[in-house]
Amino acid sequence: MSDTAGPDLAVLKALTDAGWGFYRNPATQRADDAMVRARASDSLARAAANVAAQERAARAAISAPTRENPLPDPAQLAAARALRALREQITALETRLRGSAAPPNRDGTALVLSAAQGAALIALDTALLALAEDVAADGVLARLDDLLTRRAALMAWR
Repeated sequence: MSDTAGPDLAVLKALTDAGWGFYRNPATQRADDAMVRARASDSLARAAANVAAQERAARAAISAPTRENPLPDPAQLAAARALRALREQITALETRLRGSAAPPNRDGTALVLSAAQGAALIALDTALLALAEDVAADGVLARLDDLLTRRAALMAWR
């Protein structure tokens, strides 16, 4: 994904048509941010639950020890460990996203993002929602981590 990629206009139009003026109304910018983070976090939580189910199935497929084979198959153990590591990575990203800072409002006045900041946040959030839905693709976790880092930097603008 390039930094110059704009937001998904179809998604943005659908959200705007549904009454969401993302980051345009200072009174609802925190709510917009919370809604986007909640949707992406829920997608990541579902992905972690799916990986956990796959891990349980992989562990259940490991044969019980016998006198002839007292140790489990190393390939089966490695597969279960890989699924566990993936689940832990997804869970860590979900926790980081859910616990990330809301747009700052330190002086008690309404938060106002500039047009450029709003556009950057919309682009990041569009990419975040798309990636959160497709965690199984190659390299998605690294890209999610990068998006969360860039999003946190944008939220600390003031």
